[in-house]
Amino acid sequence: MVKQDILTATLDLAIDNGSSHIKGIYDELGNAFIFPNVVAQPFGERYLLMEQGDPLDFLDVQITSPALDSEQYRHVYVGNLAIGDEGIVHEIVGDKAVQKKAQRPETMVTLLTAAAYAVAKKHEDAIARGKNRIKASVNLGTGLPIREITKFSEEFAQKIAGGVHSVTFVTTPGFKGVTVELEFVLPTGISIDDVSGVYDMEATAKTQLAHKGFGIADVGGVDMDIAFFRPGLDLDQRHSTGAKIYLNDALENIRNEVNAQGEELISSTAELTLMLVNKEYEIYAEGKVAFDMTPLVNRHMRILAEKVLKYARNAWKHVRYANEFWFIGGGAIVLQPWIEKLNAELGLPLRFDQTEYSQFRNARGTFFLLRHALKQAEAEAEAEVAAAADKPSAAPAGSGAPAQPSAPAAADPARKPEGGGGGKA
Repeated sequence: MVKQDILTATLDLAIDNGSSHIKGIYDELGNAFIFPNVVAQPFGERYLLMEQGDPLDFLDVQITSPALDSEQYRHVYVGNLAIGDEGIVHEIVGDKAVQKKAQRPETMVTLLTAAAYAVAKKHEDAIARGKNRIKASVNLGTGLPIREITKFSEEFAQKIAGGVHSVTFVTTPGFKGVTVELEFVLPTGISIDDVSGVYDMEATAKTQLAHKGFGIADVGGVDMDIAFFRPGLDLDQRHSTGAKIYLNDALENIRNEVNAQGEELISSTAELTLMLVNKEYEIYAEGKVAFDMTPLVNRHMRILAEKVLKYARNAWKHVRYANEFWFIGGGAIVLQPWIEKLNAELGLPLRFDQTEYSQFRNARGTFFLLRHALKQAEAEAEAEVAAAADKPSAAPAGSGAPAQPSAPAAADPARKPEGGGGGKA
């Protein structure tokens, strides 16, 4: 029997598993990717007219994982390919939004797909030369909403690091037939999403947050995390909190009202999210405006902006040292015009992150935390080896075991990373 040629690989990967979109960064900040958080159980078979296109737009995968009990997630379409599929489509709306992120099977499906994509993308030259099996060791950084971090982080970590996960690309152009075997290490444990975003802002923006007392809200498609920091980036665990705002459900209501015109003008909440981020309120068909969403969007988004601002103010009024309040995340980009209109009468010191960075803040911050922890672990291991070499050994020569590296240390969110670029994600 001929032994199969397996490519072994390592990867440093940060994933922000958002309710609307999955954001990932691997090995360096410039290697960033994003795809909609949509999963579909396909109906029938899929045929490619041409085996061309961006693999990220055609994520057709088979997954075998100890973290997934149900066979229904064995073969799935993920991201753009899942949008509009005739099979069973899962978006994080309705009942799915009510579930805990750590416990939704879709969270593991998208996380594993994102990791397999990053590994395959890194080694696409080897794949082009005929490699079709990759065994990857992944240093992973990822997070959970603040409301889940205490009760569910250990359970979530065990799902991720509790065995070998296998992802095979079925019809994905460029990666067709490639299997990626994934083993994960979590050097920073499970991070708090909102805190990770602050870490990136301090590392790359000119906000000088470390010298301030402030609050910050990470507005997502389902959850809104609210964290407060004393000067020195000291996280206030007592006043930090979270709430479910169900932005995706509001977007689903808008989508349904638009599609009630007689045709499916918007195929998913993920598509609508991008339209609102880009302020595209008019829908065209055959070159003409088929529907103007402006009044509809204004009505729903104002109601949601009032809810978000109410949550923020209720938490903020108990924190005397917080002199300003920030909004980050994809949901903040969507809601910013309506929050600013409401605040025009209140005059509160509210701040919004730069649009081009906001959606990737958590992924970037998680990446910085991950790289910082890996560097710290490497330095500690080298120091331990050096100390062992300098220390006289009481045992006979040749009897001692080599010094073992210490476990990776979790990076302190309050510490500024070494370096860090400010390039667009």
